[in-house]
Amino acid sequence: MKKAILLLHGWLSDPSDFVSLIPKLKSTYDHIESLTYVGHGDDDPFNFDSDKTFELLHNTFKNLQLNYEIIDVVGFSLGGALAVYLSQHYAFNKLVLLAPANKYLNFRFTLSRLKHLFKCLYMYQKAVIAKDEEQKELYKMKLRNVFEDDKVSLGFVKEKYLRKHFRKSFKQFRKIIKTINLETKEIKNPLFIAWGKFDQLVPHSSARDLYDICSNDTKKFVVYEEMSHTLIISKNNEKLVDDIINFLNS
Repeated sequence: MKKAILLLHGWLSDPSDFVSLIPKLKSTYDHIESLTYVGHGDDDPFNFDSDKTFELLHNTFKNLQLNYEIIDVVGFSLGGALAVYLSQHYAFNKLVLLAPANKYLNFRFTLSRLKHLFKCLYMYQKAVIAKDEEQKELYKMKLRNVFEDDKVSLGFVKEKYLRKHFRKSFKQFRKIIKTINLETKEIKNPLFIAWGKFDQLVPHSSARDLYDICSNDTKKFVVYEEMSHTLIISKNNEKLVDDIINFLNS
């Protein structure tokens, strides 16, 4: 049977979210559909519209159904919420949700991140005093990962969010999420959910609530201890990518 996978990127982003995942999908799927929403990619950001986004989503999925017997769906952030929306309207195979933004604004992020940062600094200093080179390098790497992830996150915010179209775009984003949440009752697909412990935007409950309404026996919820909302676009995403591939191939 012919097999396809649909990739749904994040808000104000584009299909480059999946640049590290796509090469590992090519041996498994006959077709990889990486959707670009209206008002994203090369399109004018002012064109972002909730109705057009849902229309594009339905048309794309229906076209996939005409040509492929097995369809898997992977969604990141807004794309995760849209993937959940598809699961309420169509029967398909596996569902992968990466920091699904069915809820947003994580007020606990700052405290969790500070605790981790201070712990790493303390353990690094302790290793230096004890002249424990192995522990020193371990916590040096952990600190580097934290700051590298912050660099990626801040760069994304500067490039994508601090623009004149942000307010209009956010209004459409909220409208999409509200529609999805009103329609979401039960997830029947085999499900894999990933969430970063230091997610700046999506709270733990967003992922956990979706896991709880999944009635399929094949479901997995993984919290990545030292990752933020960047997840799939993080430079340290090797473990996450491997986990996604293992789930899709299992």
